[in-house]
Amino acid sequence: MEALFGVLAGAVPCLMFGGFAAIVVVAIVFGILRAQKRRKEMQALARKLGFDFYPSDPWNLPTWYCRLDLFNHGRSRKAENVMSGEAGGRTVVAFDYRYTTGSGKNSHTHRHQAVVFLLPIDAPALRLRPEHVFDRVASWVGWDDIDFESDEFSRRYHVAGEDRRFAYDIFHARLIDYLLRCGTSPHMETAGVFLLLYDKGRGEVQNVERLIMIGQTVVAMIPDYVLKARAVEQTGATAPGGTA
Repeated sequence: MEALFGVLAGAVPCLMFGGFAAIVVVAIVFGILRAQKRRKEMQALARKLGFDFYPSDPWNLPTWYCRLDLFNHGRSRKAENVMSGEAGGRTVVAFDYRYTTGSGKNSHTHRHQAVVFLLPIDAPALRLRPEHVFDRVASWVGWDDIDFESDEFSRRYHVAGEDRRFAYDIFHARLIDYLLRCGTSPHMETAGVFLLLYDKGRGEVQNVERLIMIGQTVVAMIPDYVLKARAVEQTGATAPGGTA
């Protein structure tokens, strides 16, 4: 009996290791299958929209778009499932994006759905995101964002930028009304000739269409006087697959 207990005691660590290894293998296989499914869905959406599709990033997009704040966080920055084409006469690049923060057991991978429009203007840095409770606390000590005539919009979203006049020009009454009717607006950024819209998480592929639609509307609603005052004069490649 003691011999049997000895055999079992020696076998338990092996069984535990084997079980753990099996879980790891299942997780890896599941991850591969999920990535393949995502790739097929994004490729199908690209065909539907008439966009070109690239499984991996052909342009090193995090470097290309480095003026935008999203692409200046973390490490191991990577874009994949990239599609490019035109929407509303403007060059558009849509992709899955991820980066990593922390290290070891505290590391975390941040995933986003992102869409970048090539703007007809040279825009200063401007960012919109959902309002956080900490933003309200910050406002009590004088660290406030840009407020608008719409109280609902100002409560719902945190808007910050280096040029308040430009913020008011872009987020005018018609665009604010449109964004409020959208339900929840994606995060937005402008910098130079780029407009970025993104949602956190991998999300459904259909949401990429939503981001494109919202971005197309934002560009279409840029006031004429802003287009004239900030028109891009340069020519040549200023975005993957397009020109300004």
